[in-house]
Amino acid sequence: MKKRFLIPAAGVLLAIGVIVFVTQKTTRPPESSQPSSDQLVLNTSTDPTLVFQKAFWRRPGSDDKILHAERREWSEQGKDVRKWQWFLAVQPSPGLSEWLQTNPFSLSPSTEPLKYKEAAPKPDWFPNEFSGFEILKSPQSRLVLIFSADKNLLYAMDSGAGFAPPIPRFTN
Repeated sequence: MKKRFLIPAAGVLLAIGVIVFVTQKTTRPPESSQPSSDQLVLNTSTDPTLVFQKAFWRRPGSDDKILHAERREWSEQGKDVRKWQWFLAVQPSPGLSEWLQTNPFSLSPSTEPLKYKEAAPKPDWFPNEFSGFEILKSPQSRLVLIFSADKNLLYAMDSGAGFAPPIPRFTN
């Protein structure tokens, strides 16, 4: 007699659970508003090895001569990076030149003049004139490599919107 009652009762409870689960609204985290640029803190690094590593996702070789390096990160009170940009001037080693010739960043040659679009000014050491240089750009034209084989000189720059904090996902 107990089995007859337990099986339908379990079925009813399961159906109620499914209905509650399906009809329950998902709780969403509150939308975080982007802070205005006056609330952002600028941190600048000129550590050549660190800037090189963050730029090229690899360590510089012992024969790579980093002439200048600068990385800027704008963050919320030193926490989440909202904007970043970097600049490099390097006399590349043969190994770095060979690696860049494999086009690891899927860059395309560009014949149009280089236009600097960022709000913050370039460093004083980063030139404005690149005649005689080979210019390679990403499709979004943010990552730019500027190379002179005659001078064995590489200028590079990139910028981005930063890294958003992870948002928890709630699913039904």
